[in-house]
Amino acid sequence: MRTVGIDLSASPDNTAASVVTWGSAHAVVEPPRARCRDAEIVGLLAGLGADDRAAVDTPFGWPVGFVQAVAAHAAHQPWPGRGLDSTVHRLSSLRFRRTDQLVWDALKPGQPPLSAPFDRIGAMVARWAHIEDELAVRGRAVDRAGTGDICEVYPRATRQNWRLGRVRSVAELVHAAPWLRCDGEVRAAYESSEHAFDALVCALTARAVAQGLTRPPVGADLEMARIEGWIHVPVVGSLPRLLGHERAPTA
Repeated sequence: MRTVGIDLSASPDNTAASVVTWGSAHAVVEPPRARCRDAEIVGLLAGLGADDRAAVDTPFGWPVGFVQAVAAHAAHQPWPGRGLDSTVHRLSSLRFRRTDQLVWDALKPGQPPLSAPFDRIGAMVARWAHIEDELAVRGRAVDRAGTGDICEVYPRATRQNWRLGRVRSVAELVHAAPWLRCDGEVRAAYESSEHAFDALVCALTARAVAQGLTRPPVGADLEMARIEGWIHVPVVGSLPRLLGHERAPTA
């Protein structure tokens, strides 16, 4: 089994990818791929094998309320926040997706996730939409809820639930997961780039998703996640369990 992690950015210069190959006794980390352009990302994701999984650090969509508001404005229809204070309406209905709010609630105290409509990541979400469309053209549709072989993750939340420090450290990661093979020049490459390190965390989180060690959306959350996306956050303390846990079935 291989897992692919992608730390996406609006700019290819700040986009990195990581691939981990899983065996019965250890997991081997390949050298990071830096400055990934769309074609390389599409190639990695379209080339996933039957047992492979991928995780991408980017929102897979925008808040439903924001999309509806923009559509209403474009059609000269009443703004959904008519009669409300604009700041209150923006913060309560437009700023966050359902999954953003749930992750923030679970990780408090701490900073909220960035807002896809109102923070600098908006261009990154648009880039992902382009990549997702190209994957669909190639016959690999992405289920934004993450029930297929490609899911959305958030490395900062993963690191927090795995009790890793705020400083990105491969040494700390390998200490917590001694079966991880990442030595010499490969380790140095991950240590020298925050984008590469986050891509590695994404690849490890993809394994957690495959092993059923994250909380999937259910019920109304599942319906919303298939539109907006869903952040898969590993169970607290689950990093040491990644190597031996039984694989969860793919929906």
